[in-house]
Amino acid sequence: MNRLEVNQRALMAEVARIRGALAKRPEHCGTTESGGAENATDAEIVKDMRSEATALDNLCTVFSLSPFERDILLLCAGVELDSAFAAACVEASGDPRKSSPTFSLALATLPKPHWSALLPAAPLRWWRLIELGAGESVTTSPLRIDERILHYLTG
Repeated sequence: MNRLEVNQRALMAEVARIRGALAKRPEHCGTTESGGAENATDAEIVKDMRSEATALDNLCTVFSLSPFERDILLLCAGVELDSAFAAACVEASGDPRKSSPTFSLALATLPKPHWSALLPAAPLRWWRLIELGAGESVTTSPLRIDERILHYLTG
């Protein structure tokens, strides 16, 4: 398996993990554990074959992303890369109009949430790794990954 294939498999295993976290949305905001619907076989194969950092690893290092910020980025990438992801967002939000991820959804479903990830000076927004769409508030506005970042992550 070449480096690009390893990168792709690692990325999709991470996206599956985030989709699993959406499926296991806790009753109370921010109380989720690691949430893991990732394909164990792919995850094990990728882990065994990785000798170098993936594009996601590099991006997280360069921009000093916290694990929660990393997962927000994956949440946004998931909608673009996985056809079942938008439906998972709808299911997790409980609102059929919300097929895009939001900070509110991230805070309610992803492990180790922190409000500082939402700040304009935080890496995701400062470096425009994600885009904040029009909405009633910062927490309910749709989020979208920057196209260049998405292409970098996919190799």
